[in-house]
Amino acid sequence: MKYLLFTLLFVWGVMNLSAQPSGGPSGGSSTSGVSSPYTFKKAINGLWQYNSSADVYYIVGIQYCSSPASSSYEQMGIFVPAKYMDATSNSDGTYTCTLNIGNTVNGYSASTAPIVVPVNTPGYSAQSAPSGYSSDAATYTAKGFIYLWAGCRGRDAGAPLGVTDLKAAIRYYRYLQAEQNAVPGNVNCIFSFGHSGGGAQSSLLGASGNSSLYNDYLNAIGALTGYKDNVLGSQCWCPITNLDQADAAYEWNMGLTRSGLSSADQSISKGLTSEYADYINAIGLKDPSTGNKLTLESTSDGYYQGGSYYQYIMAVINDAVTRYNKYNSASVSTYSTTDASALNSFSSTYKNASKGLGAFDDYDTKGQAENTLMGVAGTAGHFDKYLALLINTYASSYYSSFISDLSSNNVDAVGKTVDCRLMMYTPLYYLIDNSTYYSGGGSGSSDVASYWRIRTGIDQGDTSLGTETNLALALQNYNGVKSVDFETIWGLGHTEAEDTGTASDNFISWVENCMNTYTTGIETVNSSSDTNATISSIYSINGTQLQTMQQGINIVKYGNGTVKKTILK
Repeated sequence: MKYLLFTLLFVWGVMNLSAQPSGGPSGGSSTSGVSSPYTFKKAINGLWQYNSSADVYYIVGIQYCSSPASSSYEQMGIFVPAKYMDATSNSDGTYTCTLNIGNTVNGYSASTAPIVVPVNTPGYSAQSAPSGYSSDAATYTAKGFIYLWAGCRGRDAGAPLGVTDLKAAIRYYRYLQAEQNAVPGNVNCIFSFGHSGGGAQSSLLGASGNSSLYNDYLNAIGALTGYKDNVLGSQCWCPITNLDQADAAYEWNMGLTRSGLSSADQSISKGLTSEYADYINAIGLKDPSTGNKLTLESTSDGYYQGGSYYQYIMAVINDAVTRYNKYNSASVSTYSTTDASALNSFSSTYKNASKGLGAFDDYDTKGQAENTLMGVAGTAGHFDKYLALLINTYASSYYSSFISDLSSNNVDAVGKTVDCRLMMYTPLYYLIDNSTYYSGGGSGSSDVASYWRIRTGIDQGDTSLGTETNLALALQNYNGVKSVDFETIWGLGHTEAEDTGTASDNFISWVENCMNTYTTGIETVNSSSDTNATISSIYSINGTQLQTMQQGINIVKYGNGTVKKTILK
């Protein structure tokens, strides 16, 4: 009965579980960390090791919580440019280090350097902790960054434990600086980065900073209290996130590309699309350029391929086409933003549905990674209450499993329901004020990162284009977020998609730009072509529209809705 593309699902699974960020650590494996980690709160000043080829001091095996659930994963390593340290050799080959505030690397010092946190958890897998020096760190330490590599539990432990562990590690780093004066860097300038499930968990670190919802989980592992776990910036490549609406968004974007559906499955597909329209029309996303609310309107095919939200999505696609043509001297045609068949024309050619109905909450076998993530203690479970209603009507033999999994009695070790944990793992919960979909969330529920960079491959069949677009829109609509750099990349799929350059180089450049903006309030560029996004309009500081960027301060509006204050040298 259920529509499945077994070959494509297999390919997706292999790609999803093998992809990892450039310069990032490996994901979960059979080994993680050191066998005998340093005890919690142990003084670390005399425990540093040195790698001469990279000129880096480092420590691994730092236990970042007092009651770890998984001692091999809940440990971390710290990798620091050697110039930030004054070192004395110890008899056992280690070094005792104190901070050197005067030296600089790439313009940063031991007091100003940014700290980057890799989140390599494809498919929401565990992230192995380092067991020794890793050349992965050198890309970042060479630029003056501090590389904080924390192991974390994976989907088998269940949400929200991966992000819980990363939060505990960030708190511990702040403790090491505040109480032991043992580590360098500006602890107000922490940036997370990841791809796929790692991109999702990076987005959660960015959206859920200091949220009290995590307290029970942090307390359960003995994480430090009195220290913050928020980050300043979040880089997300192809984030597989906002799972609360992921099934519905998938059908709205790609449902029309399916063929051979039974009448029941066709009804489920259309029902999910209708739910997505209700959701979009309720949560109040706004076009960042106009401030107008984005909505969906019904169309005769039953897939709501009309309205201002539809037009905005088509404009995002066209922006990707325009940039591709620019950088590749190509002539790919753009799409109508109002033709109800345009999105399906694009999807049928480039972004086919590669997953069955219940693309994230697999309704018959609970076979998706997200089923394990949202299950309890490694037992796969259902989590999509909107899909459940449709299953009750059109595939009722599977409904009892939904009832059991979504029951208020089905709780994890700290007593949280599946729906509560799903909200904790939904970035939009923290960003959108809406009592119907995100009761208790929205403004004030967390400390949201100020800086965001989101990149996706537009061809990916892994998730809807609405996933990353909605995240970008919610951030652009959120008071306190200073910059959202969002682009989807033409011709690329589920990868660290970039128009030009490498993912790690572009991430580093972005962090450097964020650091400059953080300290000066002005984004510095060297030429008007430094950004990949298409510029739609330019204004002087007093509001006069300009034809080109002028030396000094410019207000620049881009085709993807981003508005930046820049200074042209």
